Amino acid sequence: MAPLEGIRVLDFSQAMAGPACGMLLGDFGAEVVKIEPPEGESSRRWGSARAGEGGQFSGLYLALNRNKSSITIDLKSEEGKSNIRKLIASADVILENFRPGVASRLGFGYADAAAIKPDIIYCSISGFGQDGPLRDRPGLDMLLQAYVGHMSITGEPGRPSVRTGPSPIDLLTGAHAAYGISLALRERDKTGRGQEIDLSLYDTAVHLIGHYIADYTGGADLPGKHGPFFAFLAPYGMFAARDREFYLGVDSRSYPAFCNAIDRGDLIVDPRFKTNVDRLRNRDALHEQLIPLFQTRGAQYWVELAMKIGIPTILVNDIGEVLQHEQAAAREMIVSSGVDAVRIAGIPLKLRQTPGEIRRKPPRLGEDNDRILGGLVDI
Repeated sequence: MAPLEGIRVLDFSQAMAGPACGMLLGDFGAEVVKIEPPEGESSRRWGSARAGEGGQFSGLYLALNRNKSSITIDLKSEEGKSNIRKLIASADVILENFRPGVASRLGFGYADAAAIKPDIIYCSISGFGQDGPLRDRPGLDMLLQAYVGHMSITGEPGRPSVRTGPSPIDLLTGAHAAYGISLALRERDKTGRGQEIDLSLYDTAVHLIGHYIADYTGGADLPGKHGPFFAFLAPYGMFAARDREFYLGVDSRSYPAFCNAIDRGDLIVDPRFKTNVDRLRNRDALHEQLIPLFQTRGAQYWVELAMKIGIPTILVNDIGEVLQHEQAAAREMIVSSGVDAVRIAGIPLKLRQTPGEIRRKPPRLGEDNDRILGGLVDI
């Protein structure tokens, strides 16, 4: 039996954070009913890829919406509001990412839902949370990367700020939401009580830079951009070899062995590079010694050399190479979306006794209207 089998989730969310949460819950057995506006949720139209009959699926939608049903409801119509009330009576969890106050104005905020189903678990995802001076502001991954300082530490020194590529704030917020819902379900099992969960992209964004905050408030300089290099160790980051880039992660313990392996024992005793603090302060000078050396050989040479002495290292791959790698196959992390030839990421959480399962492909818009809405019971 799947861990969340028998749990019904009403998923009003759109875009990335909420759908990622719903997918994680669905992967482990929850019945996730995706409630979309009649025209479909916005992410069906994002990006340049189109798949399925009539091109109704974007790649992003396929990536985050497996193991769900889809129904369409006009939330502003009286019929739609009546159907929502009936659905709430059958639900265990509500997941929404409207701006604060919108769900209540539509008649299905937490208080409304709890009046219908007292033990309901109600998870709200918003940009800045349900309280605070910025609660009414919209919140998107890139907006929060800018506002919470991520962009101030991302990119090349002296050059314009850049975003982190894969929307980490959205996706981690979705994971936090799935975790919070699981905790609330566990608490309900013990006490019979439901509860409200308040998640924000803002809180996740601050959480993600917590180690920078600790370093700065502990006396370090205001953190800035370090390009492809890690702010806390040196030499540590992406380097260009003769043919391609590779990652090299040298810490304080492995630094002497690394220097000896590249026949540069002088870098061990050079006072500019003796400790990690010294190397961070003189990072540019250290790189002036290493970068020309790395460019004399192919990346595979340096990777194999570092591996021999136990230093973390690997080639920098593009997405095409990731898709073909045997590790992705071994971990079942590249799977069919079930629509055309589109492939998506697999289930990242591996439970050995009760593993997640992909039971159905992402739904067509309104695919389950008749099955779900046709069986509603008046309340």
